[in-house]
Formats: sequence, structure tokens, C-alpha cells
Amino acid sequence: MKFTSENEVVKVEILGPEDLWYLSLIIKPGDSLVAEVLRRVERKEDVIRNKKTEREKIKVHLKIESIEFLEISSRLHILGQILGGPDDYIGEHQSINVEPGSTLLIVPRDPSSFIKKLDESSVLSSTTVFVLSADDKNISLYGVNESNNDLLWRIPVGSGKMYDGKEVSYRDEFLQKIEKYRQSEIYVIGPSIFRDSTSKMLAQNNFRSINTQISESEEFGIRELLQEGTLNLRRSTEAKLVTDFLKGVNSGLSSYGKNSVEQSLDARAVSVLLMSDKFFRSPSSALFLDKCSQGGCRLFVVHSSWESGKIIDSYGGVVALLRYRTYDLSST
Repeated sequence: MKFTSENEVVKVEILGPEDLWYLSLIIKPGDSLVAEVLRRVERKEDVIRNKKTEREKIKVHLKIESIEFLEISSRLHILGQILGGPDDYIGEHQSINVEPGSTLLIVPRDPSSFIKKLDESSVLSSTTVFVLSADDKNISLYGVNESNNDLLWRIPVGSGKMYDGKEVSYRDEFLQKIEKYRQSEIYVIGPSIFRDSTSKMLAQNNFRSINTQISESEEFGIRELLQEGTLNLRRSTEAKLVTDFLKGVNSGLSSYGKNSVEQSLDARAVSVLLMSDKFFRSPSSALFLDKCSQGGCRLFVVHSSWESGKIIDSYGGVVALLRYRTYDLSST
């Protein structure tokens, strides 16, 4: 996501679906939007001739009433009332569908808070992290971003031939393919014998490789790497926080259930408040958001459609990581 601001008008360039999801969390009813829309224009002569009216592009100033992220179609659906534009349309309602590649002009009610939240997301949302998976069957390069684990290429190696020097052609093909990513950090995952050999080869050829301690390869290894929280991705931070929450359930350093979380907030015991986006958008979230702000804890909203978000929803949609253990708190 890219943005600029001038005179409390924020221009946002949307790069991908993750930007749309994040905007659906920070755009609020009461904020305004300046956009060009298609409206059906009915002229007097068209009525007389019973002619079908045409749509024309007009510029409107819209007061936002509702925002919905449509994940399947990767769109943001915004509904609002027209406050500015041609006189014939003032007071009417208008819906806008926003897609990746769109540019929005937003006039938030609280510009400083809105810009701060945009600033927090803009660095992460456009990041792609390169992960190299090495095992006894394949060596694969993935581009891991906020939405997907994209397989960029895969070289079948079979029986460890690439690593014991018996088949030079695999090495040549590998070095040729990886050359394009010389200036990028490359995280290497997989069983140690293959991971270490691949990392050594990258280092010898002056690549910026990071030999992780992830022993799984392919998608399972990427999931484990995300859960470590070391990648510069929101997905990674989210996975790490949910993993920490699950660990804390048994140790007493996590709280779940609305009553228990609310009491933990009242006791100023919460360090991180985790909400699913479903719960965040519900009226029930207002109380928890207010108590979180008063208690100085960090708020993190997770995707309900992702594995980590489904876990939080299974615990009621709102959970907490605690600064210290609390006792006699209800878990219902």
C-alpha cells in the first residue's frame, strides 16, 4: 500500500487484496470518500422517446456508512450517502466496489490516527520474502507474501544427488535460477543435511542466505517459519502471536472467553489483545477496544479466514496475552 496526504485528504494506492482487508478495518462509518462513479442519467428527451437511459461518470463526495471486505472476489464494498457532487444526486446513496490497482481519496474524521495506521501497514503489506526449501526430492523457491506462498520454481533432485556432488547439472541449474534473487535475503528451510548443504553453497557464491532451524520443507516448513515471527510479514507476526497464546493457555499467561478477557483488561494484565476481524466488526468489540486503550495494551486483529484467525474464533473471537498470571478469573 502506498499513500500520501495533503490538507487532511489521504490518497491511497491499493496494491493487493491484503491492502483492501486492512482498509476495511481502519476506514470507519463517518469518514468520507471522493470518487468517480457511474450514475444513470435520465434526460427529458429520453423519457419522451422511452429510450433507455445511459450511465455517465460523475465525481462525488461520499459520507461512508458501511464497509465490507469481499474476500472471494478481492473487493472492498463501500456504501454511503452523497454529500457533494451534481445537485440532482445530493442525499442519494451510492455504492462503490474497490479492487487492487485502485486509488482512493479518503477524508478521515481523525486524520492523524488514520495516517498512523496506514504507516504501520504500508511497509509490511507489499513485502515478499523468499524462502528456499531443500529436501531429498526437490529444491524449491517460494515468494511468501501477505496473501500466498507462491511457488516460483522447483528443481527435482532425487536421492540427494544435488548435495553429494554426484550430479553437477542440478547445481548449475540451481545457481542459474537463483541468480535473479542475489540482492534479496533468502531463508533456507528443510532437513538439516540438505538445508546446511544448500546454505553453504549459497554462502560460497556470495548470496544473502539465512540458514534457519526449520527442519520441515515445502508448505509445512513455511508454516513453521511464519510461526517463529521472524519474517517481515504481518502473517508471520499474527502466526507468532497466536502460537504464543496457545502456549499461554496451559501456563496461565493467556486469557480467553469474554468475561475472563474483560477482567484481565480491568486488572491491567493484558499485554496483547487478539481479535478476529469478525469480532472486531461486531458491536461487542467496542467495550474491549476501549478497555485495551485505557490499559495501554497492544491490539492485533487477525484474519478469520486464515488458520490463525479460525483458532481465535474458536476461542470466542477475542483472547489476551497476559503480562502476568491472574487468578480467580472466569473462563466463560
